[in-house]
Amino acid sequence: MKRKAAPKPAERRESYHHGDLRRVLLDAAHAEIAAHGAQSLSLSSLARQAGVAQSAPYRHFADREELLAAVATEGFEAFTRAILQAAEAGDEAGALKRMAAAYLRFGEENVELYRLMFASRLVPGSGPDSPLQAAAWASFQPLLERVAAAEPQRSNTAANVRWAQLHGLVMLKADGFLDAPAEDLLAVTAI
Repeated sequence: MKRKAAPKPAERRESYHHGDLRRVLLDAAHAEIAAHGAQSLSLSSLARQAGVAQSAPYRHFADREELLAAVATEGFEAFTRAILQAAEAGDEAGALKRMAAAYLRFGEENVELYRLMFASRLVPGSGPDSPLQAAAWASFQPLLERVAAAEPQRSNTAANVRWAQLHGLVMLKADGFLDAPAEDLLAVTAI
C-alpha cells in the first residue's frame, strides 16, 4: 500500500484544538456583544474567531439562544458581585446608595450586556429552574433584602420601584437621553 505524501505547508489546514472551547466561545461572545450588541452574534462567526469547525460550538450550546442565556447568566453573576461589593464597602446605612451607584456603573460600563440581561426576552422566556433564572433572581436579592429591612410592609413593591428607577436611568443614559454623571442622578433619586 502506498502512503499518501504529507501535504505541503501551504496545503495544511489550520486547525486549533481548544482545551476549553466553551470558555473560548463565551469570551468571544462577551467581546462581540460588547462591541456590536447581541443581535448580530452568530455561532458560526464565533467558530471562525475560535478557529474551529462551524459545528464545534454545537457541542457546547444547542443553539444561539442557549449561548446568549449563558452569557446573560455570567452577566448577572458579575452584576451581583458588583453590587454586593458595593454594599460591603461601608456601613449598612449607606449600602443601598452604594448598591445603586454600582448598578448604574455596571449598566454604563456594560451597555450591550446589560441590554441582553434586562431588555431581552431571555429571562422571562427561560425556565423557572434554569441557571439564568437563578442568576437573575440572585441579582435582585441584595436589593430586596436592604429594602425589606427598611420597609418590611412593602418590601417587594418598594424594591421593584427602586429597580425600575435604576433600570430607567441606565436605559435613558444608554440611549442618549441623559448625559448627567451617575452621581448626579443618584443625588436626586429616591433610592
